[in-house]
Amino acid sequence: MTIQVRYPKVITQEENSNKSEWVDLNNVRIDDWDELASTVVKSNEAPQVICTSHFDFNIPGDAKVSEIIVEHDFHKDSSENPIKMDPPMIKAVIGDNEFEKESFVHADVYPADRSVKITVDDIRGEDINNDFAVKVEFPKNTSENDGILYFDYVRVKLVFEVKRYLITSGETNNYFPTKEKPIKIAVGEELRYSIYFRNVNGISKEPQKVKINVPEGFELVKYYFKPKKVNKLAEKDVEVAEDIFDEKNYVWIPSARGKGMSGLRLILKATHEGSSHINAYTKHYGATPNFYVEVHPEGFESPVNMFDETSGVWASELEDNEEFQKLNQEVAIEVDNVSMEFEMPQEKVDNLKEYCIKWAKRELKPKTNFKALNDLSFTINKGERVGIIGFNGAGKSTLLKVLSGVFKPTKGKVYTAGKIAPLLELGAGFDHNYSGRENVFLNGAILGYSKEFLLSKYDEIVEFSELGDFMEIPIKNYSSGMNAKLGFSVATVVEPDILILDEILSVGDVKFQKKSGDKLKSMMGSGVTVLLVSHSTAKIRELCTRAIWLDKGKVIMDGNVDYVCDAYIEAAKKASADEIKDLELV
Repeated sequence: MTIQVRYPKVITQEENSNKSEWVDLNNVRIDDWDELASTVVKSNEAPQVICTSHFDFNIPGDAKVSEIIVEHDFHKDSSENPIKMDPPMIKAVIGDNEFEKESFVHADVYPADRSVKITVDDIRGEDINNDFAVKVEFPKNTSENDGILYFDYVRVKLVFEVKRYLITSGETNNYFPTKEKPIKIAVGEELRYSIYFRNVNGISKEPQKVKINVPEGFELVKYYFKPKKVNKLAEKDVEVAEDIFDEKNYVWIPSARGKGMSGLRLILKATHEGSSHINAYTKHYGATPNFYVEVHPEGFESPVNMFDETSGVWASELEDNEEFQKLNQEVAIEVDNVSMEFEMPQEKVDNLKEYCIKWAKRELKPKTNFKALNDLSFTINKGERVGIIGFNGAGKSTLLKVLSGVFKPTKGKVYTAGKIAPLLELGAGFDHNYSGRENVFLNGAILGYSKEFLLSKYDEIVEFSELGDFMEIPIKNYSSGMNAKLGFSVATVVEPDILILDEILSVGDVKFQKKSGDKLKSMMGSGVTVLLVSHSTAKIRELCTRAIWLDKGKVIMDGNVDYVCDAYIEAAKKASADEIKDLELV
């Protein structure tokens, strides 16, 4: 699942002489609770319909849109005899299609964020990109009094699924062929049928048989096994095995033993016309849902096979398809055998005198080397959103600093493609004797931005940080919130290809937190590659499509976000109190 967030660039109203006219509609472009659109509504009168458009979504044309979330805010004046206004109807207009849903809670005297979720079917990315608008239609004022209605903003979130060719992915499909919506192909065409065997509770470590029920009218062309991934468990819980598939009888013995997951993919060719379904059966788990297929005569113009479109491509399949190979060459980050070592003293010496005495007596213990990262290797493709999880001291923050260029690895290489926006320790490198203006250029240089770039963006940084009157003052006189505002504004001024986050940041006062949060969400939803370290598995599940689990500087597991988080939570049951302190495991 991917989310993209946009504000409208064009706001108009449907002129109607029987309805009250809005003023200052351009204020609807952004939510700030300060500059609002307003209208004076007479008794038994409704406001004109607000029309918002030109959201400039740029999601892939073949993406499947599932939800349209329209966030907005309205409220009435706080006079003694205010208006009475029920919630408006929110309408999403996509070409000739119109989807509507009523907002909630009548107009109150207090501003309040509202959110309407509209579920849609058969909407593709190209439909949204080409012709999309949102209308807000208020009912009549049922009060006997005239009064003012305020409207703040419209913000739209699109929830969509897109083809992801993730070699290490373990995702299941977001589309499944049903009886009402089967896959439709012609005789001679091929389709994929994927089965994932996940031994969640370790019911048995004995080999399990999976019977695939393939009806007449299909012949097996090829089959693939998914690379094995096992949880971090004691040796007694895991047994190593190989996948076995009996092609004649369609019986699969998965490699998973104890706890773990295996996958099998069949490539089937249709040989006869007719309607049928495929399923699989295991003793412990029963039958899978029926996978419905309609086979038509040769020459039939088959529609898009959504199951194939939303299926991740496995590594073993790449050799057969050059197009997929090319897609997977778009690498954003490559980590090649990276290690990071630090020197650690074996004893604490409180003062210089004690140090000199111990040195003279040759009693100083030699420093030891500590490996924060230990031969890490992985690849992240452009557009992936990857969460980094691990117990305390696993090396998560160190990894982000290596990727950001703060640390140079003691061994191995890191390759990154494009501009990086590292949001780690905001304001790291600030000189507190320098002014805010001087620190913009100092901190920007540390982040790798050129002086020319910072000069061109200086006014934008000042405006976003809200520190205009304080930029010539030494930052030693700033509050911690002001420091964070300046650091955030410098770090995010670049339009990044890679966004690196160490926890989701809360910056400055409440108003600026909302402003900075919206900017982060906008950046994350614009197709950039995202790396996020968080103590909260809920946040990782919400924001990421893939997770990498680190422990003692090594990769324990890398793959589907839910699968990795589940394994991580299971391992946490055996971890020490210090290892899981402050972690939020959900």
